[in-house]
Amino acid sequence: MGTQYVPRDAPIGSVIGTANASFTYKHSSEIECRHGDLWETRLNAWPRVTGITLPQFTGLDLSKATILKTNVPGVGVVISAPGRSMTHWINVSGAHPLVPFKLSNTQVLRIVDPVETRFTLIKVSNDIPMGSSQVSNSQSAVAFWSGNRRFHSVFLLATVVRSECSLAGGANTYLEVPMGEVMRRQFNGKDSHMDSKDVVIPLTNCTAGTYPTDQGWNYYQNANAHLRLEGVQGSAILDAHRGILGLTSDSTAKGVAVQVLRKDGVTPLTLGQEVSMARLSGSQMNIELKARYIQTSNSAAGPEPGKANARAAFTLTYK
Repeated sequence: MGTQYVPRDAPIGSVIGTANASFTYKHSSEIECRHGDLWETRLNAWPRVTGITLPQFTGLDLSKATILKTNVPGVGVVISAPGRSMTHWINVSGAHPLVPFKLSNTQVLRIVDPVETRFTLIKVSNDIPMGSSQVSNSQSAVAFWSGNRRFHSVFLLATVVRSECSLAGGANTYLEVPMGEVMRRQFNGKDSHMDSKDVVIPLTNCTAGTYPTDQGWNYYQNANAHLRLEGVQGSAILDAHRGILGLTSDSTAKGVAVQVLRKDGVTPLTLGQEVSMARLSGSQMNIELKARYIQTSNSAAGPEPGKANARAAFTLTYK
């Protein structure tokens, strides 16, 4: 399957990638099937996973799919074997073309077409390791049988890479934004504000990845960095949709708050929920915001002077 990328925080049940394998029997130009002969697919490699809702492919109901755990934590696989016309076959067990299944032949026929196998990698937990992981097994993933004869087996090989970045300063990065001194007379009533200050969150060691762009089954078509800001140390969210964050409990100023904006300096950043900020690109990138003082009181004289600090904790997710 080559290299497949999955954003670190993609939802469980996300399709990581798909691939098809085609096998044509070389020892004979055709396989003759007699009336009542069985054509069977069997799963070999990994234990099964339950309790995960899968997206629906066009023409294929995955609600009956068997998900297998691969050797890579957090990565499962669904196997199907399309291509068998059901005109002369009866489904004996399973949910053809989802593996495993067993078909019974209703008349003499010959199989001359290639036998197809489709692998679909699924995120089954949040345990996918950082970096690159190899999907492999000494046993085949699926085997094709008729009676007691195995016709061929298919092995699954893939590389799964978790897309994400690191904070340049580590997991406990502390960012300070100097707001400077302002005079109360610079405000002119409620919702008046000062000039914005830059807020930059530096990201490094980014693994962007490449993703299918025309797959309706996928939860994502790229890896985006999402940001969530929550008030701490007494800084309450005063208006989440307008990005207004109250002052810390040790602040002495009154009637003023800090408003967080997107890079354009106009659009408020919604607080308290994940907001998509930027598509991962390159090995290093910055998440850029703006912050400014905004008057929250109705006083024509402006806010009450004093220390005016705000504090927020930020969380980055990638999906």
